[in-house]
Amino acid sequence: MRQHKRNALHRAHTSSYFTPLCAEPLVREHAMDVDFGTYHHSTPKESNDIRKRAEKAFSKLLLSLYPAGAPLRILDAGCGLGFLTYVAAKCFPKARITGVDLFRHSSISGISMGKAANNMRSLGIDSRTSFLKHDLTKPLESDAQYDLAVSNLVFHNLGKKRFKAYGTVFDALKPRGFFVIGDLFPHGKADMDYFRDRATLINELDEGGSGPWAYKIKVWRKA
Repeated sequence: MRQHKRNALHRAHTSSYFTPLCAEPLVREHAMDVDFGTYHHSTPKESNDIRKRAEKAFSKLLLSLYPAGAPLRILDAGCGLGFLTYVAAKCFPKARITGVDLFRHSSISGISMGKAANNMRSLGIDSRTSFLKHDLTKPLESDAQYDLAVSNLVFHNLGKKRFKAYGTVFDALKPRGFFVIGDLFPHGKADMDYFRDRATLINELDEGGSGPWAYKIKVWRKA
């Protein structure tokens, strides 16, 4: 199974879909103390390549949902060291983003809430971002409601508990809010049945390989 996941991650960053949309990478090297970590079953170079291409894909999808100037509230579910928090903040300069994670060293190397916060300071977006240490399989304690939730390569690590985590995200979304999730869906039918009971699929990118470990980005709109 590990080899299948590693192969899937490799296909994700060599996918034909992720042909650069512009000549210059959006994740730049000038912020030298920014470190988004290394995904498990991946090398540091592969992880950076995945993020460069995922940033382009997520940015394109996010900006198709709301105007860039929208004052959104955004939830980054399983935020890790803040990669998608950064992408969302860059897409929506007036948004406020909350990243939620247990910040344990499991699916990404060197993870800590302090390191995630330092990344945001280095990127100059710390005034609009915050982090919460929380288990997504349990309801959020805050009553905050979000316009948009994002996640990348998180839920497939949770086994059957992912359905409780999906529920946490949908409960936190406003009616007709969006959930943009990039992940591997090895048990896709069960996941899709769960989603379709709660939301409408409005967009999908399926270019990260084939079979049960294909990398896909799905855009769901809550009922």
